[in-house]
Amino acid sequence: MRKKRILAILCLATALAATGCSNDTVDKDQGTTSESGKSNDTAEEGASDGKSSDISSVEPDTTPITEGDFALADCVKLGEYKGLKLTRSVEAVSEEDVDSYVASQMNVEEVTDAKATVQQGDTVNIAYEGTRDGVAFEGGTSSSYDLVIGSGRFIEGFEDGIIGMKAGESRDLDLTFPENYKTEDLRGAAVVFHVTVNKISRAPELTDEWVLENTDGEYTTAEEFRQFARDNLETNKQNSALQAMRQDAWRQVEEGTEFLQLPRAYVEEGETEFESGVKQEAAYSGMELDAYIEANGLSQEQYENRKEQYGRAAAKSRLMLDALQEAEGLSTEDEEYQEGLEKLAESYGVDADTLVASYGQNTVEQYIMTSRVLDRLLSYADITDETE
Repeated sequence: MRKKRILAILCLATALAATGCSNDTVDKDQGTTSESGKSNDTAEEGASDGKSSDISSVEPDTTPITEGDFALADCVKLGEYKGLKLTRSVEAVSEEDVDSYVASQMNVEEVTDAKATVQQGDTVNIAYEGTRDGVAFEGGTSSSYDLVIGSGRFIEGFEDGIIGMKAGESRDLDLTFPENYKTEDLRGAAVVFHVTVNKISRAPELTDEWVLENTDGEYTTAEEFRQFARDNLETNKQNSALQAMRQDAWRQVEEGTEFLQLPRAYVEEGETEFESGVKQEAAYSGMELDAYIEANGLSQEQYENRKEQYGRAAAKSRLMLDALQEAEGLSTEDEEYQEGLEKLAESYGVDADTLVASYGQNTVEQYIMTSRVLDRLLSYADITDETE
C-alpha cells in the first residue's frame, strides 16, 4: 500500500472523512484516451460507493469565519446525539460472491480454447471505442484494458454485454450513461461501445491439490478454503455495515447541529489537508500542481473554491468533534486514548512515536478521538439489525 493511501485512511482524523467523503479532492475521473488502458475512466462507474468530494456541486457554505482565539460555545451548538435511530444492514454472502473471492486468490491463466466464451469472474483484455451520435467521445477509447467481469467497474450493461463473447470477437453495445454520471456532458447520454475481446483469462479450477500447494497447509480441501472465503466475506460485509451505520450516526448529529462561526485556523487546516492530497495525486501522476488541476478540467478559481469549501466542511467536522468530546468528557490524556494510540500504531506495524512522527500529532489525535466519539454515538443509539 502506498504511503498516500495510508494517509488517506488516517485522514479519517476529521469527521468529514468519517462520513465517507472521498480522498479524491480533485475529480480526476474525467477520463482520458489511453492506449494502455491504465488511466482511462470515462466508461467506468468507478469502484467506490458513488460518494464524491466534488464539493462545488453542493450549496456553498457561508458560515461566518472568526479570527484568532475562540470559545467553543460561540462556534457550535451541538445537536441531539443520544438515542439516534440507526439500521445495521448486512448484505448476505452469495455463492457467486464466494466464487469471485476464490478466483481473486488464484493466478488467472489465459484460456486457449478457441471456443471458450467470457464468463462471470473472467479477466478479459478488451479494446473499445465509445461513440455518441457516431462521434467518439473523450476518454471512451482504449486499445488494451484489463477488466474483471462482475467487478462493476463500467456503466450498467457494459460487462454483461461482454459475457458470451469469444477471444477475437467484436460486438456493439448500445448503452446509456446514468443521469448522475460524474461527467456532465454524458449524463443520460445514449452511446455505442464497439468492443473487441483481445484475450480471456480465468482462474483454474479449485481443487484439494491447489489448496494444499497454495495455502502452506493451512487448509487441506477445497471445501475448507471456500469456507475461509465465506467467513472473510461475511466479516467484510459486517464491517461495511458498521461503517455505514457510523456514517449515518455522524450525519444525523451534524444535521441537528448549529454552526455559528468557523475558526479561521480550522478552515485553513482543512484547506492544507485538501491541497496536500491533491499534490500527492499530482506527484503520483508525474505532474506539477497547476498542470494537474488543468488536466482535470478545473480553472484556478474552481480549484480554490473546492479547497475553501472542503476547508469549511472540515472545520465544521472538527468543531462538532470538539463539542462531542467536551460533552462526553473525552480527552487525549486519558487511558482509553493511550490504548487507542497503541492499537493504531500496532495495526501499521510501528510504535506510537513513529506513527505520530509520520502523520503528525494533530492527525493521529483526531483520528483516534473521532473513532471514540463514534463508538459513543453507537452505544447510545437505538439500532435495528437486518440482513439484505
